[in-house]
Amino acid sequence: MKIIFSSLQWALFILMSSVVVPVAIASTYELNPMETIEFVQRTLFVLGLAGVLQTFFGHHMPIQEGPAGLWWGVFSLYAGLGTVLFGSHIETLRVMQYAFLLSGVIFILLSVFGLVEKLARLFTPTVTGIYLILLIAQLSQSFFQGMFGLEGLNPNVNTKVLFLSFLIILVAYVFMRIPRVGHYSVLVSIIFGWVIFSLFGLAEPITKVNDFFHLPKIFAFGPPRIEPSMIIMVIFITLLLLANLLASVHVVSQVLENHQVSVDRNRLKQTGVVSGVNQLLGGLFSSIGAVPISGSAGFIDTTKITSKLPFLLGSFTIILISLFPPFTSFVAAIPKAVGYAAIFPIFASLIGMALHEFESVKNKKALYQIVGISLFAGMGTMFIPPEAFSNMSPTLVSILSNGLVFGALIAVVTETALTKKKN
Repeated sequence: MKIIFSSLQWALFILMSSVVVPVAIASTYELNPMETIEFVQRTLFVLGLAGVLQTFFGHHMPIQEGPAGLWWGVFSLYAGLGTVLFGSHIETLRVMQYAFLLSGVIFILLSVFGLVEKLARLFTPTVTGIYLILLIAQLSQSFFQGMFGLEGLNPNVNTKVLFLSFLIILVAYVFMRIPRVGHYSVLVSIIFGWVIFSLFGLAEPITKVNDFFHLPKIFAFGPPRIEPSMIIMVIFITLLLLANLLASVHVVSQVLENHQVSVDRNRLKQTGVVSGVNQLLGGLFSSIGAVPISGSAGFIDTTKITSKLPFLLGSFTIILISLFPPFTSFVAAIPKAVGYAAIFPIFASLIGMALHEFESVKNKKALYQIVGISLFAGMGTMFIPPEAFSNMSPTLVSILSNGLVFGALIAVVTETALTKKKN
């Protein structure tokens, strides 16, 4: 029974931290409700399969694979730009399929030729801590907009949603303190939240579907459209995704070791190759490229579920859900505010992990300088509206429009410069 509840909790965590992205992209590209459900299905299928592949053949750890925020940014960028460059939203989605396939090939080549290990040396405790703080800063907007009821065209705070979200967070923290069952806080919070949202008439309607069983389509938007102009941007995005992968693996490894779980840190090459395969799957099944999510560290640390078996069963559950449209439609109807509130404690704990990383740094004077410069630059970039980058090249936009990426790069450059200066 313990394994079942732990697996279900993993499945719900993967759903809550993943389903928002494909729904948002589908809306941006004006897909109809049925096309949106199918897009969510294919994305969940790829995410579940990606987690299984990494656990068996990659890093061998329970790390959730989620939609890459960088790819979400690229989707958003080309939602408007693509219609001008490629003619329509569907043609743009065909180009995105090509981008994922190309990224997968580049990922595999970089891993085989040893670049993963070289990049891993850049992720010192200072850089990792900064990365985690910037990650939370970037996610906080989505979390609080959802919990304040700011969805769609609604410009005003929904006080009912805000109050109930606060109540769910409170229940999650209180339940976490109960011995023996506290690690099921995510599961309990989501069930509790969905019930009270339904009682207050705030639950979202479930989209009706015609098929009971539906296999994910290959190249659902048509054959991939090769665009040479995308090559430079895809190479750079792949390098950034590789850096994201290394940060996530490092953080989860640290948490597992803190819980006395042995970790093989010499599997970076295998992890990179499998990540390349996962990008290929994103292109093949017309979904979104998957990357290891740092939030898995918070989940493991909060729930104390360190075994790989519940994660694998949870990932297989996600795959099964994706094959049955009624189930996909059902879970996609979980109110976003409920999902955000239920996993709020997990992501909030990442701040503590960042501070723990900083504790291991001996040169505190240099640390404070690097942290100050990087957070100032990264968080400042987050407040610049996306349309301000409309006259820049996509490659530059992928850096400057993403505060997490920009701040992390500043951290690496600043630490390298200060270290060389000291030497």
